[in-house]
Amino acid sequence: MHFLNEVVLWALTLVPPCGAALVWLAWRRKQQLQSYYGEEKLVARYSKPARKETYQFKALWAFLALAAFIVALARPSFEHGRTEFPSGSADVMAIVDVSRSMAAQDYQGKVSGYYYNGGTRLDMTRYLIINEVIPALKANHLGVVSFAGEAFPQAFLTDDMAALQWVLKRALTISSAPGEGSHLVKAFDLAFRLYDADSNPGRKKIIVLFSDGGNDDGPDGVALVAQECRKRGIELIVVGVGKTTPSAIPISQLSPADQEANRGKEWYEVDGEVQRTALDENSLRYLANTAGGRYSRVDNPSDFQFGSLISSVEVTYKKGEQEVFVYPLILALLFLVAAVVTPLEPLSSEKNSEKSGMPRDPSRR
Repeated sequence: MHFLNEVVLWALTLVPPCGAALVWLAWRRKQQLQSYYGEEKLVARYSKPARKETYQFKALWAFLALAAFIVALARPSFEHGRTEFPSGSADVMAIVDVSRSMAAQDYQGKVSGYYYNGGTRLDMTRYLIINEVIPALKANHLGVVSFAGEAFPQAFLTDDMAALQWVLKRALTISSAPGEGSHLVKAFDLAFRLYDADSNPGRKKIIVLFSDGGNDDGPDGVALVAQECRKRGIELIVVGVGKTTPSAIPISQLSPADQEANRGKEWYEVDGEVQRTALDENSLRYLANTAGGRYSRVDNPSDFQFGSLISSVEVTYKKGEQEVFVYPLILALLFLVAAVVTPLEPLSSEKNSEKSGMPRDPSRR
């Protein structure tokens, strides 16, 4: 057995002197109270005397209770075999396009659920992350970066998938990243910085880009991103969402600010013309090929299988600790109860009167 907080044990040295001092003060207080009412011999005839033995016995329980409590605070522990826990080896970053074009309803009827009823490209992305990516990760880490005109850290790398699902369902929305357009370079730059801050060098790094191909940074920006991915040893998976045929963008699926600005309109317009958007596979394939990654186009949820891309979850074994502080804590409680219920004056007044030679009152039975 050893103690996880053994420095607390030094407090045991204070128990005897402090306890003795308290008992002595209590005894002296009792003596002073008795002497206050008259001569000690006379008072003893009609009251219970304060006996040193009972004070000492009561003090013993108090000492033991305090000592046991200090031992409990020191956290006694035993090495208890091996504790098994899963430890993943991959840090996955999902980069999600949240520009207005992702509001096109290209997947109506293909994904079901309260959070996917719009059938937008972003709905399909959200569905794939929650139902394909997260279940495959297990003990691995996942982070989310959204981007439009600027990049936004929607979620830092974490293995708390329940909290991450809450963020994906409620916070990952159209225009949840600030700015206009689709600036891919800024999104990847933020992902790289999140890796630098939270990822260990030995872990496998995977970036999954969900986009309809919009990119305001041009081929030079794509080449720069691909070069950095190769340099860092990051595996890139590019997922194309949307139809290759142009679709209009419904105002009802845009952000509340856009809905207010376009009140009374059904479709998103620029300079009085309805804007239509289609999946640009060429730019996405170019990015995947240049970075040595893979490209996957999604027409149906079954088109994207993420489980095969993640290495199996490793299980690490290490010595565990079984703390047993509860036992001295129980002893401390029992000793404290004993100290409270132990009477200070076990002798009755009748026995006192017999000892003092006083006649017994014949009216008392």
